[in-house]
Amino acid sequence: MWILLFFFAFITIAFVAFAYFYPEWVGITGKKALEVQAHQKEDPQGTSHNPSQKDIN
Repeated sequence: MWILLFFFAFITIAFVAFAYFYPEWVGITGKKALEVQAHQKEDPQGTSHNPSQKDIN
């Protein structure tokens, strides 16, 4: 029983650590992915714009 509890706690802590330091590795849209999305965004006229800090945060 205690082994399973320890294993569950370890996996949970490891997941939280990975989610914080490497969000893209666990399926969370991180800062780098938001920068890429902002870079690829177009305005209604079809021209691309420079990403602002508002697009990334």
